[in-house]
Amino acid sequence: MEFDEMTDMSRGVVYVAWGKDHVEVARRSAASVKRWNPGLGTAIWCKDGDDTSGFDHAFFIPEGLKRPKVNVLGESPFDETLFLDNDTVVRADLGSFFDLLRKYEMCGTQVILWHRPRHLKKIALDLPETFPEINTGVLLYRKTPAVLDFFRDWAETFAASGMGIDQPSFREVLWRSDVRFYVFPPQFNKRVFEASELIWSDAPRARILHLELLRPQKNPILRWISNRIR
Repeated sequence: MEFDEMTDMSRGVVYVAWGKDHVEVARRSAASVKRWNPGLGTAIWCKDGDDTSGFDHAFFIPEGLKRPKVNVLGESPFDETLFLDNDTVVRADLGSFFDLLRKYEMCGTQVILWHRPRHLKKIALDLPETFPEINTGVLLYRKTPAVLDFFRDWAETFAASGMGIDQPSFREVLWRSDVRFYVFPPQFNKRVFEASELIWSDAPRARILHLELLRPQKNPILRWISNRIR
């Protein structure tokens, strides 16, 4: 691991990327963070030997982890952390976003299509439909004892679930947790655009894009489009 002694360790953004292509899109996301938020540090968990240029800190993912982010988010080098999936682009100053942590310990946004069966999968608890899954691709948190307990519980519950997806276990752990949690506006985890929004909308501008198109693209046309999203 490497540390830049000049980096402010109080607030930062972390990524988890497995494979060269995913590190590349994470690097693009980190560059967008720095474009709007030059004072924020960035860190990445990746494979030993990956190119980690463009990040302030780099850590290696331990072998044998099925879903590494579930296990490493509690190891953030920052006091206040924004975890971003690699397929994201930041488009705004995030100072007021981090200020949510003055009151809350963890923040996330609900999945948009929460009513669909794939977002209502049960592990052990019968939860109300009105307590939707949280999209775990954009999570804001500070390292309090309750949050660190949450991450340990999440890792254990995910492993015991046998599932390949982590949001059902996050939902159940959040239900039984005492973490002070806040649901932030969807513009900070913009997953879907309605057709009307592409023409005109009075809604706030998306601050963080989180789109499938931003994932590694093998198709050259889709890759060209993806690389031009700002």
